Amino acid sequence: MKNDSFFPELSRRQFLSITRNMAIATIAGGMLMPARPLWAAPVKAVLGGFGASANPQQFGKATDSFQKALGANVEVTYVTVNSGAQVVTTIAGGSLDLCNAGSMPIVVGYANGVKLKIVYIQKYITDSECLCVRKGKGINKLEDLRGRNIALPFNTSVHYAMLAALETVHMTNADVKIIDMKPDAIVAAWKRKDIDVAFIWIPILNHLIDDGGEIMMTTADLQKYGVLAFDGIVCRDEFSANHPDLVLAYLKEYDRICKLYTESPEEVVSVTSKYVGITPELAMAVVKAFHPLTPKEMATKKWMGLPGDKDTGLLKTLRSQAEFLKNAGQLPRMPESFEPAVDASFLAKMI
Repeated sequence: MKNDSFFPELSRRQFLSITRNMAIATIAGGMLMPARPLWAAPVKAVLGGFGASANPQQFGKATDSFQKALGANVEVTYVTVNSGAQVVTTIAGGSLDLCNAGSMPIVVGYANGVKLKIVYIQKYITDSECLCVRKGKGINKLEDLRGRNIALPFNTSVHYAMLAALETVHMTNADVKIIDMKPDAIVAAWKRKDIDVAFIWIPILNHLIDDGGEIMMTTADLQKYGVLAFDGIVCRDEFSANHPDLVLAYLKEYDRICKLYTESPEEVVSVTSKYVGITPELAMAVVKAFHPLTPKEMATKKWMGLPGDKDTGLLKTLRSQAEFLKNAGQLPRMPESFEPAVDASFLAKMI
């Protein structure tokens, strides 16, 4: 019978000879067979969280619940951060995939070309961030801050809140001296009595109050002026594009943890106080001041909205904060639009 195959018919001896030579070539040069294992490398997810605080990220880390949610085939590692600016910088360097950050550093990062997106609202800020003044220094109202030094971390939610507060009494940053200071440095400077005013968050705030400080105003006091303050959960663009299933799993687990903050605060305090090394009282103060949104609330236009929504509270806030920063000389340029900085597709799958 005629053979129409591309290869001519081979004898058994010819076939064995050819396959033996192929095997020798493979061993010698590694040309015909892959030198690496055939199984795929494990998927890696780098999650961030603020250090000594009883926040949901620390709870998920302490209970290993994020690892369980992402799956055993995912190699989860954690990065401890101390500021939103550090979050943005670490994402820009490709060393962090998912983390929470204040809206202000997110604005700065996006305006400077960092490839990240807000995929969720971590919490809305009310009484967890406050303007604290030292007692007995004659500082009883915002106007009394004129000419005073005010310590706070630049490009953060408290920076935005401070500028917004000054505007309510027709003052600007030119009327005061705002000092860029890291949270831990604020505590040290306060103890030395180098500063008498700071706008900062819990638990740093608690240390100032315990050492002669009192709250003049909270970020919640600005809501009547239309100032919306929040922390967002941001994701590195490349990670969300390559692993959308992991981003969704993370956010679903985050939402589950948030329910515990409302329904079982004692459990949260018990776990986080031991894990991060703070007192149960301090942990409870953090938990009580933590105000998350449900996915259903978040999906309204008042907050994040759904994919395609144009006039949301989140977008208004991002633009408002960018304008504040631009006027304060902290932002070199205004982005044409903040819509590309928001990805509500994961939220849409949670309602």
